[in-house]
Amino acid sequence: MNISSACSTTAVVTALVSAPLNVTVAASNPPGAAGAATFVHQADMRDWLPDGERGLWIQAANLAWFYARFSEACHGLNFTNSLVFDTRSTGNIDQTTAVVVPGGGRCTLHSFAPSGGPPTDRYADVVPQPQAQ
Repeated sequence: MNISSACSTTAVVTALVSAPLNVTVAASNPPGAAGAATFVHQADMRDWLPDGERGLWIQAANLAWFYARFSEACHGLNFTNSLVFDTRSTGNIDQTTAVVVPGGGRCTLHSFAPSGGPPTDRYADVVPQPQAQ
């Protein structure tokens, strides 16, 4: 190692050490952010809707929708109005989250990504029936 190389290395290290450390706080899940961390904090979850037994739409407080696809069929998901999101200690619903269905069913996620939300015509083939009393 010669003197000029040592001086330039010292200059680079000095510049990096003396540079201010900037931290930028951005909105979680900005639309269209490529490579951004995709999650919804449990406190920011507004709504969820099952997609049969294969997935789940989750709506954040900012009205953005996300789709969680399960690794396998999540039995009982379509017939409950209560879920537990096992987020470990983070509190973030993301790809590492498990969904616990009443009765003991535990469903792991395969993917979690931004979505346009559930289809608006998802009940188009359902014919309303009068309730018998």
